[in-house]
Amino acid sequence: MATGLIDSIQALCIISLAALVAGKVNVIEVDASGTILDLAGQPYYVPFDPVLTVDPSRRSDVPAGFVPVTSITAQYSPITKSFLESQIAAYGNIDDVWTDQFLDSLFISYDGQFTGFFQDEAEEWLQASNISHLYLSSNIRLPKFTSPPVSQIEAGPPAGPYFTMPSPSSSHLDIHAAYRLRKDEYASFLFGAIPDPSGGWIMTNITLDTSNAQYIPVPSRISLLTKSLPLSGMRFALKDIFDVQGLPTGAGSHAYALVNPVPNTTAPSIQYLFSLGATLLGKTRTSQFAHGAQPWEYVDHAYSFNPRADGHLTASASSSGSACAVAGYEWVEFTVGSDTRGSVRKPAAFVGAYGMRPTHGSLYMAGVVPLAEDMDTAGYFARDPRLFSAIGSRWYESSPVRKKRQSIRFPKKLFYPTEHFPVSNPAAQVLYDNFAAALSKHLKITTVPLNFTSSLLDHFPSRNFTEFRLASNTLAEYRSWVTVGKPLIQAYKEKFNSMPTFDPRTRKMFERGAMHRGEDFLAAQRVLRAFSESVSSNLLKADIKSCSDALFMYDASVGGRPSYRVQDYNNIEGAAQALLTGPIDLHGGDAGKPSDYFTYVASMAGLPEITIPLGQVEYYSHVSREWEMLPVAVQVVAHKGCDDMLLSLVEKLAGKEVLEPAKTGRIGSKLLQMRKLPREESDSTHSDALTHCLL
Repeated sequence: MATGLIDSIQALCIISLAALVAGKVNVIEVDASGTILDLAGQPYYVPFDPVLTVDPSRRSDVPAGFVPVTSITAQYSPITKSFLESQIAAYGNIDDVWTDQFLDSLFISYDGQFTGFFQDEAEEWLQASNISHLYLSSNIRLPKFTSPPVSQIEAGPPAGPYFTMPSPSSSHLDIHAAYRLRKDEYASFLFGAIPDPSGGWIMTNITLDTSNAQYIPVPSRISLLTKSLPLSGMRFALKDIFDVQGLPTGAGSHAYALVNPVPNTTAPSIQYLFSLGATLLGKTRTSQFAHGAQPWEYVDHAYSFNPRADGHLTASASSSGSACAVAGYEWVEFTVGSDTRGSVRKPAAFVGAYGMRPTHGSLYMAGVVPLAEDMDTAGYFARDPRLFSAIGSRWYESSPVRKKRQSIRFPKKLFYPTEHFPVSNPAAQVLYDNFAAALSKHLKITTVPLNFTSSLLDHFPSRNFTEFRLASNTLAEYRSWVTVGKPLIQAYKEKFNSMPTFDPRTRKMFERGAMHRGEDFLAAQRVLRAFSESVSSNLLKADIKSCSDALFMYDASVGGRPSYRVQDYNNIEGAAQALLTGPIDLHGGDAGKPSDYFTYVASMAGLPEITIPLGQVEYYSHVSREWEMLPVAVQVVAHKGCDDMLLSLVEKLAGKEVLEPAKTGRIGSKLLQMRKLPREESDSTHSDALTHCLL
């Protein structure tokens, strides 16, 4: 860390804040790793370590304190007025960190051959501007004017917004990255993160108001785009079960974070995202150890808020923090979660985002807190269908289970489960039927109605769904206990001489896991392997031309009805409690309906599955006392290794304007078409008033 700069800033703050004020910049606070600034009413974060230190030729004219600056790189000479104006306009259009307040000073670098120079009109434009100082790389000829003052430097920083400050111990000028601080109003994050110049990442924990909400440092897209990598400019948030060098991994548990050291390496799956150019913003909340907990079962960390509708809907399973972040914030391009038995797919459906569970084995899962290694996958969420397709194509491109042969057409069949559809909300059913119709129209995929549960029976052990679910539960309970719970309890006792405390769902999972024997686990593995082989050979089969001979669609939410984060709210007429994983009441003999657990098909068979948002339906909220819009999404499942085909399907439908980007906030979808459906005006709990159709 730049301890000299820290001491200088703190000393100046004690003596006089005026010494740190340049133009419209004010110091709000100094924390362990940087300075919080106010620029024209907007909070920014400036790390102590500069990205670059330069030696201006006119040091005496350099303003004191923090100064907002803009850096521009020119490729051609002469440097024209239109070029400078177009760069400034582009910054305003593509970046959510840069504002015109950063035009206080200007860095211009020339990346061409020989010596660069300004067109006369460009010199006049610079002279007439209100910039306080102009810094030029040494290979640019000095302009004729003397005001604003001009300093030559060897080279400027990459394009983007920055803050400069005179070096405290020399005549040099430090250039610091500018991070816009964004409020985490939906409590999606555990903490923010900024790069550590010495390697890895630094955790931030910034609060600015009485709400105690986190403020997340958000880097400039402009600066990130200078990397020229496939995912440059893409900022993402990460579920807190993945290791990142320098950041604690808590897996939703205070006890786990206390016992385990901060990782000094990054999970290979996440390191690969970094190599593709993606930039981390911070870690998101999860249920403890990715167990399928309901919102009211979160104790160590509070449950995130689903941004949609009245703000009190559930976001379902353990990757809910990542789902809420992508649904809530424009400054998050995508988020990463894990999916074992629905933890990406269900949250994506409940927040109305695109979600991906890849074929099992697509990514190396080292450095990830395991739940059930036989089913664990690394998945992701995005709002934009084309970006969603691009991320998956890049992130999984080295997958050892990916089908390398390119599909020349889409599957011919779409399995449409008649015991599952129609869903309880007629307005939502319109969206599902229109989606099937769109696949037929645009991709020549024929809908095949069938009782999918009956088709699955032959693949269950002894044709028994209860045994199938028991095997799935055993895989998760045993693995989580043996790999995580038992070692954690032992380590915690040794360190603190007491028992750790866990959330209610975790306690139950560990209790059941401790009762399983190794033979039970091996038997469950045999069930999984037999089911996987049988489904892949007989139901969702390989096809040389389309990769998968058929697709399977279903609804992973609750049929177009609201489901709430408060347990009692789900007793309101018209609401429904979301189903997650859980124990089976063997005494009552009720394992649930197979159609309520269709997420288990891809989990136990190792299949790829995507969540596609289709639109919204209206429902009356007894919480907000208003009519609200509820997301509706569809699940699409394919044969093993056919991830690319599913991603191509999304991209193709987006090109046909069947699918659109999801929006952030309360209303997640553009209103392209409205269909009036019958409604009993006397019953405000019905949610079938309007369908907002994307098809």
